[in-house]
Amino acid sequence: MSVGIISTIRLAIRTLPENFDRSRIITVIETIEQELYEGGVCASATADSFTIEISVQTDQLLDAAKVLNELELI
Repeated sequence: MSVGIISTIRLAIRTLPENFDRSRIITVIETIEQELYEGGVCASATADSFTIEISVQTDQLLDAAKVLNELELI
């Protein structure tokens, strides 16, 4: 895979659906990364106190959005 442009998706932690435990943000990140991987998207996620940032190749942005929509994150 060639290196391309990276896009960042930011999600506010306070707006996570109730099925995501905000007190276990590492588990939330791992779940998001796993679901993206299973959806064919190579991505990495990090978090600070307020947001989750998901880095994804721009050419996979639509696929990432589809997975995140299915998770009710966007």
